[in-house]
Amino acid sequence: MEAMRGIASDRLRDQRRALTEAERRAQTDSLTGVLNRRSLIERLDAVCLRAQARSLPISLLFIDLDHFKEINDTYGHLAGDACLRAIIAPIQTELRQSDVIGRYGGEEFVVILSSADAAAAHPIAERILQRVADVQVEGFGKPIRLTCSIGVATSDTLGVWGEHLIAHADIAVYAAKKSGRNRVRLAEHLAA
Repeated sequence: MEAMRGIASDRLRDQRRALTEAERRAQTDSLTGVLNRRSLIERLDAVCLRAQARSLPISLLFIDLDHFKEINDTYGHLAGDACLRAIIAPIQTELRQSDVIGRYGGEEFVVILSSADAAAAHPIAERILQRVADVQVEGFGKPIRLTCSIGVATSDTLGVWGEHLIAHADIAVYAAKKSGRNRVRLAEHLAA
């Protein structure tokens, strides 16, 4: 009888572990290991609700790898995948434990900076820009050098939350690309 209870207990423990692993896989991007778009949006909504309840700002970084189509066309999609994986650790180096990164789509990533206003977000974005520029991906012929453009949107300057922050940061990243790439643009500077 005791052996049967032990087997049942082991099975239950294995089922819980499998469920936890399945939940993790459902929330993460299989290529990069960061949150997938759906999970990122859910986390953004939760962070915004918490921040609004506590009267705290949040900032959002929209990170887009520069010339990514060219990388795929020149070196192949495996090289492009390697580039996407290669920038995650450098970005995470600049994040606090409360911050979240997710893959928004293609070569686009979104970082949620909890309790960060524009003054705190801009230097983080600049450091991420530099860290990505230091990345060199090898194994595909000539080493691949990377740069990115970053759009920054903050609740304290824009007065918007959730997916509206993503929309503003997306506009800012487009402006960064249009003005030469490999730079940071703040969304509030676009209103003029």
